[in-house]
Amino acid sequence: MIGAFDHILRRIIVRALLALLIAAFTIVAICYFTAAATMALDAHYGALYARLIMGAIGGAVALAGVIWWAALSRRSSANARAVDAHRETQVAMLVKAVMLGYSLARKGSRAT
Repeated sequence: MIGAFDHILRRIIVRALLALLIAAFTIVAICYFTAAATMALDAHYGALYARLIMGAIGGAVALAGVIWWAALSRRSSANARAVDAHRETQVAMLVKAVMLGYSLARKGSRAT
């Protein structure tokens, strides 16, 4: 039992470390690409406009991320409502079955 728990825990830790490593390298890559793009734009448009362009790009990416996150949360809440409706239907069917069983049991006891 302990061996299985250790195995699962080890897999979770390895996946978490891998995700952390990927996130760190992604952040470093974004920093380098941003610096390179700013230098390239600086040479072509000047320092002020280069920073404005990079800020606009960053804002657009952030806005797209917020819209994507909102769309995902809306879809997951719709799925949650569907699951709740399914559960309510199951509970209603269970209550109806119990009532029918009780009703049939009462009829059977009177006949004997």
